[in-house]
Amino acid sequence: MNWLVSSLVAMVCWGVWGLLLKLGSEYFDWQQTFIVTSIVTLTASLLVFFWLRPSINVHSAGFGYVLSAGVLGLVALIAFYSSIGSGKAIIVVPLTALYPVVTIFLSYLVLHEEVSLVNGVGIVLALVAILFISLD
Repeated sequence: MNWLVSSLVAMVCWGVWGLLLKLGSEYFDWQQTFIVTSIVTLTASLLVFFWLRPSINVHSAGFGYVLSAGVLGLVALIAFYSSIGSGKAIIVVPLTALYPVVTIFLSYLVLHEEVSLVNGVGIVLALVAILFISLD
């Protein structure tokens, strides 16, 4: 599967994911949601591990980065589940989907990657879009 098809699949799945979590929040609190979805993730992780048998070098610098990303992803997921349970999906999902703005900012500061004028305009438009979406 090429990157474009994979990206579109991810977009659609994440879109439906947000809706399903909001629907589920009517019946489950964030802790129950976290446990159930984590069981699915753990099962998939074990299947990938035992099927593909990837080697994981825990002494690599990359291991620390990936492990830290996992911890931050976990914190974000718990915060998202908590937010979706009490907030409106129409606001919570787009707002949390602005995380690439943080990545862009950090990539500029840490990796010294350039932000083009088009990138900057896109960031501003995304922020304005969230502002408009969140107005009632």
